Amino acid sequence: MSAMTRPVGGRVRLAAILNGAVIYGLLAVGAFTMIVPFAYMLSTSLKTGQQAYLFPPEWLPDPFVLANYAEALEILSPRAFFNSIFFTVSIVLGQGLVTTMGGYAFARLRFPARERLFLAYIGTMMIPGQVTIIPAYIVVVWLGWQDSYQGLIVPILASGAFGTFLFRQFFKQIPEELADAARIDGANHWTIYWRIFMPLSKPAITAYSVITALTAWNMFLWPIIIVQSRELWVLTMALNILQGQLGGQLQLLMAAVSLTMLPLFVLYLFGQRFFVQGVTMSGLKG
Repeated sequence: MSAMTRPVGGRVRLAAILNGAVIYGLLAVGAFTMIVPFAYMLSTSLKTGQQAYLFPPEWLPDPFVLANYAEALEILSPRAFFNSIFFTVSIVLGQGLVTTMGGYAFARLRFPARERLFLAYIGTMMIPGQVTIIPAYIVVVWLGWQDSYQGLIVPILASGAFGTFLFRQFFKQIPEELADAARIDGANHWTIYWRIFMPLSKPAITAYSVITALTAWNMFLWPIIIVQSRELWVLTMALNILQGQLGGQLQLLMAAVSLTMLPLFVLYLFGQRFFVQGVTMSGLKG
């Protein structure tokens, strides 16, 4: 009997090894496919104009032209970097406040038709963003906010249905006894939300902040509709304009793209460990 089980066990282990090899092979192919464009971008950004158009491309520049980055930064203008940073930080802070407060209300407050309202709000996630652009633009024009920071930022703050869902699920996991103890000590809902729930929600807040920052930093359609003056350009708009101006200088265009991606890369390195932690702790129950 033991002689028969040994070959069976060996085949099982061999099958497991082969399955693992196939899975890791596919992951390696996927990783290679994703990395190659970034490697080409960085390589091209450090080349001379002549080297940038060689085919097949030379992956190691000779010489390394670091001056491309200084010239690309001057072309993009520090103002566009400031606008993108201000726009992104405002969206992260404002949408974070709206979504955490909404999540707390749907998780802990008792009011009529709460579940129906929550389902209706979550249902807005099914509506493509392009559908709401015209009504939002009409409201911005009516308020006189076109070509301004408030017109660029405020309409986006309430578009956080996913964040409200995420924080509602997270807050429902926090023991009710903590809130009860705070109420006995005289705390109101605002105190419970700000002093108890928010400190306990750091993983979910960090994960959602990173996701929101990535989305805001890469946003293009809404800024290009609202903004007309160059002083309010964000980086995505500057790159769109410069793409035509730098069409014959590929090395400068790749350097400009690398500069705009650097903050996202740093942000991802800082926040990647919170993605799974925050979403996992939020759960899907209730």
